[in-house]
Amino acid sequence: MQHLKYLIYSLFFASLMWLGWTPRPFFFTLLIAFVPLLILEDELRRKNKSAWWILLYTYLAFLFWNLFCCWWVANTYYGTQEISSVIAGIMVCAVNALLMCLPVFLFIRTKRKLGLKLGLASLPLYWMCFEWMHLNWDLAFPWLNLGNGLAQYPQLIQWYEYTGTFGGTLWIWLCNISIYVFFFSEHRQPKKISKWIYTSCIFFIPMLISFAISVFYTEYKDSNSPGKNIVVVQPNIDPYNTKFDFNTWNDQLTTLIKLSAEKADANTDYIVWPETAIPQGIWLNEIDSNKTILKIRNFLRSYPKAKLVTGFSAFKYYETQPTVTARQFSGSSVYYDAFNSAIQLDSTNRHQLYHKSKLVVGVESVPYPAFFHYLEPILVKFGGISVSLGSQKNRSIFLNDDSTSVAPIICYESVFGEYCNEYVQRGANFIFIVTNDGWWGNSVGHIQHENYAVLRAIETRRSIARSANTGTSCFINSRGDISDETEYWKPAAIKKWLPVLSEETFYVKHGDYLARIALTLSALIYISTFFFKKKIYASE
Repeated sequence: MQHLKYLIYSLFFASLMWLGWTPRPFFFTLLIAFVPLLILEDELRRKNKSAWWILLYTYLAFLFWNLFCCWWVANTYYGTQEISSVIAGIMVCAVNALLMCLPVFLFIRTKRKLGLKLGLASLPLYWMCFEWMHLNWDLAFPWLNLGNGLAQYPQLIQWYEYTGTFGGTLWIWLCNISIYVFFFSEHRQPKKISKWIYTSCIFFIPMLISFAISVFYTEYKDSNSPGKNIVVVQPNIDPYNTKFDFNTWNDQLTTLIKLSAEKADANTDYIVWPETAIPQGIWLNEIDSNKTILKIRNFLRSYPKAKLVTGFSAFKYYETQPTVTARQFSGSSVYYDAFNSAIQLDSTNRHQLYHKSKLVVGVESVPYPAFFHYLEPILVKFGGISVSLGSQKNRSIFLNDDSTSVAPIICYESVFGEYCNEYVQRGANFIFIVTNDGWWGNSVGHIQHENYAVLRAIETRRSIARSANTGTSCFINSRGDISDETEYWKPAAIKKWLPVLSEETFYVKHGDYLARIALTLSALIYISTFFFKKKIYASE
């Protein structure tokens, strides 16, 4: 019966996380969701259970959380390999849940060595280190970083312009720990009025600050401020049965041009098409002579001010010194790279390029190829690739004739806060997100992805134009408000005037400084555990 009780704790945690995670409406459950796990750890410790028992039930809790919130990963299928994709989706959740146990393991050791107070103080620090790792290594999967869970309620998180999502992670942990200490710790003192005040401040002061910022914040100070007229196109081309069937490409291009023409006029400054809107692959040394590019430029002559920003598949030759991601032509000494790219075109022969750099693990990249090259056949079987796509080291912005510029962010890249900052640091006045969210079907996946873009708008205070092939296209203002949403699985074009914004936020200037502070403090705390004898009780 005790094991059933502990399993219920794990399920209760996962249920609270699911209820609070975007797009669910009960954000406040995130502020108490970890309390069952803290109670579980305390009960097992007082029963002198091994740390492995704590980690087992913690792992189950995190596994349920991953499955409840990211089940849609298994919704992706490749031809007849639907079962393989389900297995791959379960593997992603299982491995991610295991990685989430790392900060809990460090917390258990710290609490048993240094006591309750330092143990609880270390837990959010260790967790932030884990999230930082998940943003920066080759196996990056920051989808469930805690600060992301509040994305549906921008009015609560306006202070992300100062802290980024790590501020949300810290807030969630502080709320959970204060509730645990106040009501459930063996040393709780519920009658002290100071405890009530302290806990109330932790919960409500960030919300009040955010509401105040939201009320007084305006995108631009002068109603006559310069702006751009932007048209966003959602062609709704089936990514499985049509998009990469090149026999249908002329029809696809006709659809894109027709939808664009429905909203574009002589005052249009930008037209935005989605990720891989040009899917058939263009050799970079042949862009200016490519028939598709010539047809697009001919269309743009009707809109002399307009720049077209679109995703496309690109290839590049290497006769010597190929990159680590380059592929070799069969029976040849010539190599080439494949890219998931964005391009800015106009009616002239000018173009600007950007190659996606935050690649989806297993689908677009092989992590640490020197060590995991033996996994390539497995990745291919589960719908991935055998060689990583090419990428570029630094962010590129697309300049306009009047020196305004846009950040071309491709799909998965929009989940990475500090990564997107570099576009703004280089001068981007707008963020254009081009994506193809139809891989997951009509699931919460494409809704979560759309909501995460809200975080980038608040962090950078930039307006966003989001073009999705088969997900949800929209505009997001610099306060994080979504407008002009399109319907899922329906072709559409939307149009909006967006202000030119140029000021840099504190977060843009300083990035994930909270994570770097957490890294330093975590290292100091964990090193100190080696200089203390083991405590029998965490409260000693």
